[in-house]
Amino acid sequence: MRSMPFAFASGALAALLLLSPMDASAQFGRTFRSMTKLSDTDIALMRKIVREDFTGKPNGTTASWSNPESSNSGTLTLLNSFTSKGRDCRRVKYVVRPGPKQPAGTVPATYELTSCRNADGSWNLDKTARPDKG
Repeated sequence: MRSMPFAFASGALAALLLLSPMDASAQFGRTFRSMTKLSDTDIALMRKIVREDFTGKPNGTTASWSNPESSNSGTLTLLNSFTSKGRDCRRVKYVVRPGPKQPAGTVPATYELTSCRNADGSWNLDKTARPDKG
């Protein structure tokens, strides 16, 4: 069973990945001081990997990212590609490592999130996505 803080932290990352550009550090407030503050560029790098770099790749593919601007880095691992309600979906493990520009006490974090491509080509996180039967 997942602890409440982990579930809430996963939701916070999910919200960050979907938000329009804004200072990511403003999204957390005091409760999440130990979480890595993601910049817009960090989020864009991760989005690109999920949406483009994992296209046609086998499950287990891992890609690294590093942002000299924020000093953050990490890896994304494609856990599962599947079709859900006719959409292309990807379950991905995110490992986010804080860089030296982060406040003292900031710790690495790991999340598992599913993104699905909509009919209009846009992507959204969907925690309810499940493989279609068939």
